[in-house]
Amino acid sequence: MPYEVIVELDEALSATEAATVDVPAVEALVARVLTDEAIEDETVVTVLFADDAFLQALNREHRDLDEPTDVLSYAADAESEDAAVFPGMPEDEDEPPYLGDIAVSVPTALRQAAAADLEPSEEIAHLVVHGLLHILGYDHEEPEEDAAMRAREEGYLGPRIHAAGPDAHVLHR
Repeated sequence: MPYEVIVELDEALSATEAATVDVPAVEALVARVLTDEAIEDETVVTVLFADDAFLQALNREHRDLDEPTDVLSYAADAESEDAAVFPGMPEDEDEPPYLGDIAVSVPTALRQAAAADLEPSEEIAHLVVHGLLHILGYDHEEPEEDAAMRAREEGYLGPRIHAAGPDAHVLHR
């Protein structure tokens, strides 16, 4: 595989929550997005699936928001204070490029899937793609940016992913 996708399941997840994460499907999805976005081969990305408490702690620490959220992403930019939220960022120039980290709240994903009439796997895929697109430089602060990001998400996941409208997703507002 031209990319290294590290998928971690936090031990705080219940067995039922952990079972909703299809690790090979997540790895394949991330690799597909990286390929389509023309990202350098051997690039490394970490995806952590955790609970609401973990995402709330990250949100509080890095965004000064003391509330849980669905997905957070951290680009491995040497200029950023959030460059290595999770361990593993290579320090050696001979190491493959480290793109960044994505953290997904499985309980929030499950609630959002139900609210949007999606399968849990669809919402998990949506959050992974959303976080990855942020790492790649996409944003949704302005209407034009939001439209471009939504179009990329739908390109990877189909239009059904947004069919329930924006109120079905927290998407780290």
